[in-house]
Parts: sequence; C-alpha cells; structure tokens
Amino acid sequence: MLPLAQQTEPLVHFLHRKAPKFEPVLIALADSCQYLINDLTGVGHSGMKTHNLHSWNVSLENARAIHKNLRAWIITEGDCSQPRLVGRISLTSNNESDQSATIQACITVQSSPSKTLLERKVAIKTAKFPLEPGLYAFRKVPAIIAALNKLNRVPDLFICDGRGVTGDESFGVASHVGLVCSVPTIGIRPVKPRHMTETLGLERGSYLRVHDNNQIAAIVRIIDNADPLLVSPGHKISLEASIAQVLDYIPASLSKREYLQALYPEAGHNNEAPVKLTLVHSATGR
Repeated sequence: MLPLAQQTEPLVHFLHRKAPKFEPVLIALADSCQYLINDLTGVGHSGMKTHNLHSWNVSLENARAIHKNLRAWIITEGDCSQPRLVGRISLTSNNESDQSATIQACITVQSSPSKTLLERKVAIKTAKFPLEPGLYAFRKVPAIIAALNKLNRVPDLFICDGRGVTGDESFGVASHVGLVCSVPTIGIRPVKPRHMTETLGLERGSYLRVHDNNQIAAIVRIIDNADPLLVSPGHKISLEASIAQVLDYIPASLSKREYLQALYPEAGHNNEAPVKLTLVHSATGR
C-alpha cells in the first residue's frame, strides 16, 4: 500500500459509478477523508497548495450532500493577526445562463502592512453547472482553484468575493475556498437590498450583525457615507477578526469613487459627474 503522502488521487473517484441513493453520502464521506489526508500529509508543491476535495462534475443531489458534509469542517474562530501576505480573490462572470457560465478569477497578493503588490494571477474557466441557489461555488470555485495553483506565494489570509458561512448546513464561495486551500478566508460582497441598513452608522467601522437563517455575517461601513459591505468568515477566522482584517485591507484614505469602482466594477466610474448606482449583476453573488 502506498504511503498516505503518495495517495494523491481523490477517494471519490472510486465512487463515481451508478449506485443506490446513498451514493451522495458515500461521496461526501470520501471527500472528508481525502481532505484529512491532504491536510495532514501536506500534499502539494512549494507554491500555493490546494486540496482536491471532490469532483466538480456532479449532480445537484451530490453537490448538496458534499456541501452539507464539508460544512462540519469549517472553523469560524481565530484572529489571523498581522498577516504578512494578503490575497485578494475577485470574480467576474460572462455568458451566464441557467446551465453554464464563464468565470474569471483574479488573485492579487500584497505584502502587509506596506500594501506592495507582489503577484497577480488570472484564470478563466467555463463552468457547466446549473444556476442553483446555495451551490454557486460549483460554478465559481474551479476558476479560483486554477488561479490559486499559479501562485508562487502562499498568503496568510484571503479576502474573497462571495459569502462565508450562510447557515447551519450551508456555506458560500469564500468558505469553499478556505477549505480548498486551508488558509484563513473572509468573504465580502455588496449588500443585498433586503438587508436593512438604515440603523447602520455612517462612520467607517460601524457594523450590524446579520440575523438571517443562522448565517455568520455583518454589514460593515468601510468608507464614511459609502455603501457598506457584507462581511462573513469563510474559514479559520472569526467574524470580529474578519471585520478588522477587511478594514485594515481597505484603507480609510481610499476615495469614495475608488471604493465604489471596486465594489461595482461593472457600473463604471469614469464620469466626472456623480453617477447614481444600484446593485448590478456580478459574480460576487446574487
């Protein structure tokens, strides 16, 4: 029998055949075993290491079972104080339909606290997975993994477009990325209209906890008088630390126009006159 470190083929491949209805449970169990093997043995290379948790070519039923099982491995504790390298994962999508989408993942790595850009990698993948609420990671994460595998440096923290923990048995893109790379990960995204923000202070650092379906998140004012962000812990970090790290990553000196341009990249902010903005269709979430 090969040593654990040489068993790099996912166990889930042995289960990709027709089976009774308990197949999703077996697949999810195999995924968890593979995750533990990779995490303990350090399978990978000298640059960024990613774990092959499961196949991405799965049915909706199997995807739900995988998500439910992997939720148990997500850690929402830790402070990740003074990270030396911070990775920013941004997503854009094109040619979206109910059955497929082309996803571009861009990852930048900056030193902290100097904010010096050290690395930038981009990957584009066409995902053929149905547009299913709660399972957006199966569309978006393959492109992120492709970009992660190009990195020469291993960040101490990732700030990722998308959400972290969304419920007792569910999570978003940021949490999936955290599990894939085993690095503290934070999810950020524009605030949806359904989130009430009238009571949120206008000053930078003001935040409100979100109490919706047991998700772990907060609405945070990043720039004075500007639209807030939804911040959530993805993996290996607490909500309080997530808020602090996002505030540290986005400087208070950033102009409102620059901030809005980063928040709503598809809206455009090249006009000299102020532009009235609304939430737009983007890969950061729905």
